[in-house]
Amino acid sequence: MKYFIQTYGCQMNYSDSERIVTVLEKMGYEKTNGFQDADLIILNTCSVKQKAEDRIYGLGEIFAPLKEKNLNLKIGITGCMIREASGIRGDVKHDVLNIMPTIDFVFRIKDLMQLPEILNKLHKTEGAEGVKNLCDYFHIPPTIANLTQVFIPVSKGCNNFCSYCIVPYARGREECRPMADILDEVKKAAKRGAKEINLVGQNVSTYNAPDADPESKESHFAQLLRRIDAVEGVDRIRFYTVHPKDMTDDVIDLYGELKSMVPHIHLPIQSGSETVLKRMNRNYSPDRLRELVRKLRNRLPHMSISSDIIVGFCGETEEEFQESCDLVQELKLDLLYISKYSERKGTLASEKYEDDVPADVKKDRFFRITELMKDISHEYNQQFKGEKVKILVERIRKGYADGKTPEFKMARFKADDPKLIGKYVTIKVDKPMEWCLEGDVVA
Repeated sequence: MKYFIQTYGCQMNYSDSERIVTVLEKMGYEKTNGFQDADLIILNTCSVKQKAEDRIYGLGEIFAPLKEKNLNLKIGITGCMIREASGIRGDVKHDVLNIMPTIDFVFRIKDLMQLPEILNKLHKTEGAEGVKNLCDYFHIPPTIANLTQVFIPVSKGCNNFCSYCIVPYARGREECRPMADILDEVKKAAKRGAKEINLVGQNVSTYNAPDADPESKESHFAQLLRRIDAVEGVDRIRFYTVHPKDMTDDVIDLYGELKSMVPHIHLPIQSGSETVLKRMNRNYSPDRLRELVRKLRNRLPHMSISSDIIVGFCGETEEEFQESCDLVQELKLDLLYISKYSERKGTLASEKYEDDVPADVKKDRFFRITELMKDISHEYNQQFKGEKVKILVERIRKGYADGKTPEFKMARFKADDPKLIGKYVTIKVDKPMEWCLEGDVVA
């Protein structure tokens, strides 16, 4: 039987999907490239915004004729939309099962080890001995889709309960992996050709390893970064995401010291207004953000800093929104992932605050802060004009090869050879644009 997984959302979801693939293939399922040929479809979902959930609900019309054509087709949903229980239709109750009659089962990602049992009931499969020997989520080896850039979880779950966020309810409380297990996964990935290690967790700053060095004065995450840097073959380390209230100085001090620590960090500020941050339950102030950026740029003056911003959060006034714009400008945040606030049922914000910023105001604020980001990004990219930059090629399309520089800037050059994917190429930048650097290959 053939399977197809559609993944939405953050890096953590893509890492989760790599572990789902391992379970399915050990059970004998074979990958197919789309809905049409599949006997099993799994949607790994995001629930950050209502729009993300609506996209899933909209697939119901597509699935109905597929199930009429293939009576063996089973469809399941996992990820952040599934928070209450795992199981098949009739055994568990879930809103998504009521809204989408074409869905056969749901499972929480933390219940991944229940998937074989669910599929046994639906497809009468017998599973595989290898699946039975996998004792928990972290011990399921990923089936890596991109061998040069890998995503490795250091933890799952979250303890922060930001008022707008559904993640702690969807993924549970924070659980950290032993350092030895992470290093083992890193070493295996490096031997297979991985050049860039992306460490993922809802808050990597609170990583708490049961096997960290008790004699070390460094935080556990700093210890982990130092050990990964020493692994042969690892050229770049990135991590997602740090919580500003928990970011430690010893991690900041590794920038410029460890060879693989790239000059880029993702630092989600969410808002530049102290009053909005309090309503968001973020537990830091704008001055804390200023302090972190100052320390980071003292280590690496031209460090690229990306961030997350929510516009139109409950009660956000024009003055509070302007505080966000002013802070983005002051800190020179050169890449923003901007979201218009969307109420999530079950969160603190949905119970305590009214989603009272009109949709047209959210849209206007989204546009205005996007324009500000474009200006900052264009200004930042000018420093690369005439300079040589090293790209890790990710794809070939429309006559260009493109990939990221260490600063997380997209760069491209004319090429059509797919063998370049996963290779380092150096170009001399002659055209720095808002979102991309363009140039010609140099020796």
